[in-house]
Amino acid sequence: MNSKSALPVLELPPKAARIAPRLSIAGVNHQHSEDPRWQLAQRIAASESIGRSKLLADFLLYIVDRHIRDLADEITEQQIGVLVFGRAEGYDSNEDNIVRSYARNLRKRIDEYFATEGCSEPLLLQIPRGGYTPIFSSAVKSPVETKAEESAISAQRRDAVSIEFIEPQTPATTESPLPSGPAAAHAALHANARSPRISLWILVSLLIGILLGAGVEFLGHARQIASSEDAASHKLWSQIFTADRDTFIVPSDVGLVIMQRLIQRPVPLSKYVNGSYRTTAGIENAVDAAEILKLGGRRFTNVVDLNFVARLAQLREVVPERMKVQYARDMRMEDLRTSNAILIGSEEANPWLELFRPQLYFSFCFDPDPGKPSGFVNLHPRAGENTLYSTAGHEDQTFGIIAFLPNLNNDGHVVIVAGLNTAGTEAAASFLLNSSLMAPTLQRARASNGELQPFELLIKAENVATNASAPSLVLERIGIPQAQ
Repeated sequence: MNSKSALPVLELPPKAARIAPRLSIAGVNHQHSEDPRWQLAQRIAASESIGRSKLLADFLLYIVDRHIRDLADEITEQQIGVLVFGRAEGYDSNEDNIVRSYARNLRKRIDEYFATEGCSEPLLLQIPRGGYTPIFSSAVKSPVETKAEESAISAQRRDAVSIEFIEPQTPATTESPLPSGPAAAHAALHANARSPRISLWILVSLLIGILLGAGVEFLGHARQIASSEDAASHKLWSQIFTADRDTFIVPSDVGLVIMQRLIQRPVPLSKYVNGSYRTTAGIENAVDAAEILKLGGRRFTNVVDLNFVARLAQLREVVPERMKVQYARDMRMEDLRTSNAILIGSEEANPWLELFRPQLYFSFCFDPDPGKPSGFVNLHPRAGENTLYSTAGHEDQTFGIIAFLPNLNNDGHVVIVAGLNTAGTEAAASFLLNSSLMAPTLQRARASNGELQPFELLIKAENVATNASAPSLVLERIGIPQAQ
């Protein structure tokens, strides 16, 4: 058994009961409404960086309000969770980290505000890491900074003057009469003495111009490539994270994997949904049967999935109040009918993948017998392709898949990120989050109406001590397999 996949590093909590009314202070008329700190907070809350998220706006306004009123004892994770996010009184913030998650996002959005529409603000606002009390500071430059900037400008002007001073006039543009006699000889001699310097500066100027032109062209081309790749990536994620429906991120159920390995029996989705897989039927005589079955009820996942979720949360397309991290056992069929979803892990770790098996080109093939290969079966092989992509005989490599499919109602989207092991899942996740690697597929998958067609990728990576290295594309499919 893969040691990394079996490592229980986190037990996800059930949803906290929302019995406390959620506070909204965005429209309240405060006595300090004329305070420049409050006015700045209101501008940030209404900005493009934060305005679309009411929870982020309420979070910011709450902590600024308490700070101005000198109520530092109310700027705590517990109070914010109850009053801003509607958590129950006394909820366990160690299990429910919603405040910390939103705080990270809020810090990022505040930085975006000051870098864009708030770049001329006279005040700056920061929320230091490790706490939630805002800090305000002046954006006015200090005398030292001002003097340094003036010195730099003066130096630039001196350089500009000296270059302009030695720039020669060509004979075609001069209008002064040519001297004759001894004066002409003296002028010619003086001109000959200056000509090497003038020619050198002309050559240097030409070389600088050529280099600058080439540099600008190169940077423009690089920006165009980056912009094209970012646009393709944005198209994908903006269809996964939308303001009109929830997006469920479902990490793998490691407790289920361990249990299946011990009982050597797969758990189909039907038994996973109704909970009947956690009965002793069929393993009554097994040693420690009760303890084995307890694993099926534990909320374990792995570091790879958690890292992937953390990176997804940082995407600019995410709608925070619509993104929900849901344990696989808590999912319902209706969630996959009406919402978007990102399913992480193999069928062994995330039985919900079974629903999308008919739409996949590459099928999981697991065998508990170590002498038999496990891998991805290529259900529709083309010329030159293998029918099985396996780790058998190549323990230093692994495989994963990325699939972009419609949800069960065909009005939303589901992304599957899965591997033969955690290293395979890590390879698929890394590939998916790399806009340069994904751009060619996303461009080919784009339909004439601009929307993305379903696609599926088979990814390969080196497996170094159960960690993926340098993921690469093996096979690509655009569309959904036709029914046979």
